[in-house]
Amino acid sequence: MPEVLMAVLPMILWFVERLLPFPAVVEEVAKALVVVRADGRRQAFFLGLIFGLSEAFLFLVNANLLADLTGFWRRLLFTVPMHGVTAGLIMLWGKRYWWLGLPLAMLAHAWFNLRIAS
Repeated sequence: MPEVLMAVLPMILWFVERLLPFPAVVEEVAKALVVVRADGRRQAFFLGLIFGLSEAFLFLVNANLLADLTGFWRRLLFTVPMHGVTAGLIMLWGKRYWWLGLPLAMLAHAWFNLRIAS
């Protein structure tokens, strides 16, 4: 069930981020709410990859409307792994202390957006 939720989450967050344009915060909090149920960092990492692939697919649909796929490949190669890593960071100290990893995930995501994605 968490896999399905992670696959659908980017479509839901797309609307939320129109109101709150802080993807590093919005996406990591939303992922944390799902990842906290994971059995560990490894499962959290794979849940993050599912999130990233779903987000890439959403981007692909939009890129197709714009007739430009160059951003899709960049997103697929860099953003998908970033989502896996940040989901793993949330679970860095396990289920009980997931909230300690959340700020790290937000910082990593924000740094990624500023340095790599821009």
